[in-house]
Amino acid sequence: MTAQPFLNLSPGEDRIGRASAWIEREDGCVLMVGLSRGGWTLPGGGIHPGETPQQAAVREAWEEAGAHAEASGEPFRIYGAWDEAQECLPLRLLSIDPSPEGRPVIWINPHSLPWAEDVQIRQVLAARGETPTHLKLPQRVTEALAHAARLEFDRSCSAETGRLLRTLAAFRPGGKLLELGSGVGVGAAWLLAGMNAGARLLTVENDPLRAETVWELLSGDARTEVLYGDWTAALERGPFDLIFADCKPGKEAVDRLVDALNPGGVLVLDDLSPPALLSEALHAGDPLRDALFSDARLCCAELQVSHRECVIVATRTA
Repeated sequence: MTAQPFLNLSPGEDRIGRASAWIEREDGCVLMVGLSRGGWTLPGGGIHPGETPQQAAVREAWEEAGAHAEASGEPFRIYGAWDEAQECLPLRLLSIDPSPEGRPVIWINPHSLPWAEDVQIRQVLAARGETPTHLKLPQRVTEALAHAARLEFDRSCSAETGRLLRTLAAFRPGGKLLELGSGVGVGAAWLLAGMNAGARLLTVENDPLRAETVWELLSGDARTEVLYGDWTAALERGPFDLIFADCKPGKEAVDRLVDALNPGGVLVLDDLSPPALLSEALHAGDPLRDALFSDARLCCAELQVSHRECVIVATRTA
């Protein structure tokens, strides 16, 4: 597959940060530019030595989108699709010409789906207090993410996976759910957001500090039990209607996970790389995927929940 032949008017490896531009029209629509790999992004790029973030955002808006603009507000700190920090600068549009780099440009409604869930746009909306009500994070998820930041824990499930977990949990009213690898409670919080009053969740964590953090987070919810210890002990409490395997040892024990599922039960494994991002070690094949899809007891589907993450959902049929 050939990338789009966009020019790069500001090459160089001497960048000292990143800046992006939030250019909003009077009707509330926001300017985005095409990516060489497909898709759309806010205009932006590297900050050169001697530039301020404001100057970089103005320059990138011109180079990528042909937008003549000026800074009009304070920056927002956001993170891009690859978790790179960037300063997002509100800019006032003065005029617009064709993109000097040859990129397509579009104007989108940032408050409407799918744009409101774009990795950059949703952060700007949150910073401005403009997240649509139906897209706001559940309160307990927000609390869990605060614990993750405090403990510098960076292995919580993504928001995309979390929304899938919430949906699957809602599909199991009165179900018995298991999470292997509580972390600091982000995944459990998403599951609880979808569970009804009759459902029950067992979540297990082998790190004492994280287990205590999760217990404090969830102690007021009678639907939840937090287990400190090895993940294998939790399987003995089955069978379960849903298992979210979020620890490496658990993911590598497909047979044991399937054995712990009820017929019709669902197994969820997250954080798999899409084919375009597979490590060299997996170019000859992924044993985990092969084990899941070749298991005669499972009916599997792989969902790409973001450009960088796939999730496998498997239902036990026998």
